[in-house]
Amino acid sequence: MKLILYSQEDLAGSNIARILVNSHGFSESGEYYYGSPIHKKKDVLLIGTHTSVRDLVEIPFDPEVCLVASRHRSDSGKPTLTCHATGNYGRADLGGRENTLQLTHAHYLREALLMLKDRKREYDLGYDVTLEVTHHGPTGLPFPLLFVEVGSSAVEWSSLEACNAVSETIYDLMFSSFEAKTPAIGFGGPHYAPNFTLATRKYAIGHIMPKHAMESLTKTMVEEMIEKTLPRAELAIIDWKGLRSKERNRLVELLDELGVSWIKTSDAK
Repeated sequence: MKLILYSQEDLAGSNIARILVNSHGFSESGEYYYGSPIHKKKDVLLIGTHTSVRDLVEIPFDPEVCLVASRHRSDSGKPTLTCHATGNYGRADLGGRENTLQLTHAHYLREALLMLKDRKREYDLGYDVTLEVTHHGPTGLPFPLLFVEVGSSAVEWSSLEACNAVSETIYDLMFSSFEAKTPAIGFGGPHYAPNFTLATRKYAIGHIMPKHAMESLTKTMVEEMIEKTLPRAELAIIDWKGLRSKERNRLVELLDELGVSWIKTSDAK
């Protein structure tokens, strides 16, 4: 079984869910989640939560993978299609537990990004398409999860074309098979991860620790990034110019200590 979640408080998520029901054959299953009907197609459930998905600590389902249809918000308001893993490298200001990551799936993340790029071209959308670094909750659900988002303002959350692009991406992710690539984790660079976005041509990247979170770099956190990327990460990719030399040295020392192979983003594109 696979799971699509969205918050009923989320305009973009609700619009994406409505398109899945109206255009992609999801119908009421006869079951309910906190009074709201659960929609289903084959082995995929579509469920709306009454609170933010970021704050979930449990849910009575055990899917193979969970995709969250969501809005993306930014101060710039720049039109963006994005996907990312969840977790907190430090404080938990937006759901989840501090210093804790959520399981994610690198193959689904990679394919989500590639599909969003395809939809951008198909709909001729003037949107950025990017992989984001790991951020916000949830962090404690026992299955791999990732967010697929449309942003970055109410204009885009209400856009039929943008929400169609994300709904079709989520649908295809749930009902298509795709090529496996070497699973990896990433370090360095900004929140919007241009060098890791390019690296997905060759690698499937799960958790990414950006430059601004490097103060949380520990052996334990690196191990958690590896273990909570599915399939288990086999490689670390470093945005070499996106880190200070002191941070690079500390990171390489930890990776070597753990026996983790690493390459630079410049060699991964």
